[in-house]
Amino acid sequence: MTHLSANFKFILILVILLPVAACSSGSGKQTGDILLPLSGKVHEHISCNANTLLTYALYLPSSCTGRFDRSPGHRRFPVILAFDPAGDGSVPVKRFCSLAEKYGFILAGSNDSRNMQSPGESEAVVQAMFDEIESRLPIDTSAIYVMGFSGGARVATAAAMYRPVIKGVIGCGAGFPSGVQPPLYKFDYFGIVGLGDFNLTEMVALDNTLARMNFRHFIFEFDGIHGWPGKREVEKAWNWNVFNAVKDGRLKRNDSIIKIFSESMTADYDSLLKQGRLMYARQNLAFRISCLDGMSDIASLKSSLNALEASARYKNEMKTFNDILEKEQKEQQLLMDALYTKDLKWWKSRIDRYRENSNPKLSPGDTLMNHRLLAFLGLFCYSNAHALLKQNNYEQTLRVIGIYSLVEPNNPEPYYATAVLYARKNDTVQTLSNLRKAFDNGFRNKARMQAQPEFVIIRDNTIYFDLIKQMQ
Repeated sequence: MTHLSANFKFILILVILLPVAACSSGSGKQTGDILLPLSGKVHEHISCNANTLLTYALYLPSSCTGRFDRSPGHRRFPVILAFDPAGDGSVPVKRFCSLAEKYGFILAGSNDSRNMQSPGESEAVVQAMFDEIESRLPIDTSAIYVMGFSGGARVATAAAMYRPVIKGVIGCGAGFPSGVQPPLYKFDYFGIVGLGDFNLTEMVALDNTLARMNFRHFIFEFDGIHGWPGKREVEKAWNWNVFNAVKDGRLKRNDSIIKIFSESMTADYDSLLKQGRLMYARQNLAFRISCLDGMSDIASLKSSLNALEASARYKNEMKTFNDILEKEQKEQQLLMDALYTKDLKWWKSRIDRYRENSNPKLSPGDTLMNHRLLAFLGLFCYSNAHALLKQNNYEQTLRVIGIYSLVEPNNPEPYYATAVLYARKNDTVQTLSNLRKAFDNGFRNKARMQAQPEFVIIRDNTIYFDLIKQMQ
């Protein structure tokens, strides 16, 4: 949980430390050099050498310039591979390129990994990214990390489960992929989840699961919703990874860094106590302990943590929090069971209740729960609608899309899916009508629309041409 200071002064020291200490000779035996893309700039589309149909976004820190010399002894950089659920690698690269510059690491984001892919499709994209960075970029093979948001977080975690070269995962807004075998290899895991994120209950449960599996991990909660977290939250993940690298002997210890970190976090802790935000105060202590254990004396931190957890105020706050999570899990199950059994009148009443945030009887915790339930229901409808559409189950698809539209009336996806459905039925009028509604609600993915095979029936229509033209 956050509300920690936005800027750690010790990071400035890390900027100097990391690029120097993280350099290694790498493990490749190839010689020769490769011209690198321009550093200090976000490149939104770089084609993979082995498969030019696959692309990625890339940021090289300004210290990574010129040519990649493959011969032993030349400088290497830590790397993070990022996976976005919508297949837009430029989103995380643009969002976190300033951190990449500050810490001196390479940041690459896949443009081809996205939600709704099969495990085989996803793995092929991930492997292509690894082949690319290992052959084309000056990476430090002892400092490879992956990160992702939502479905992208599950892709990142799946990649680490079967690749021992990956040192750590930063999972944002989602945990491990479902239906997979236990990990073959252990890795460091830093989870980030907002208190308004519908996957909060999953991430809370994951904390306990990883503890039982003896994974080095930390789950960081903050005031946010289901979305890519901000730089402040992601920087906490990188701070944690840096300290772990020091503990593992991959970076040199620097006592001044530890001192400045401790002083900054202590000031944040005192501020949180004054605000009465005890859950966040507890997280502050737990985060410091996780970072500094094995590097400095943490006895006083553990004592403060034990005292806080024993206090009546903290126990009451945690009981309220856990009661709401339990209530939310039951409500999620109710919604899943009702998807094919309740009529639209029932759904409208339920959804309206979740939106009644002005009700004075609602606590802040209840308001956040209602927000999470709406987001959960939107994603649940989206997933089911696309699964039904693949099965050509038109009746049930329209039913689920009707609920989806109630949950997210301004989302273009329900209208786009409806357009695809009617195109399969060769209904040109309804196809164009729903595409227009999707456009009016913000749909601008021209490439997706042009590649949609069902829309062959309208490609000679002037309305279709007009929509395409307006998306340019």
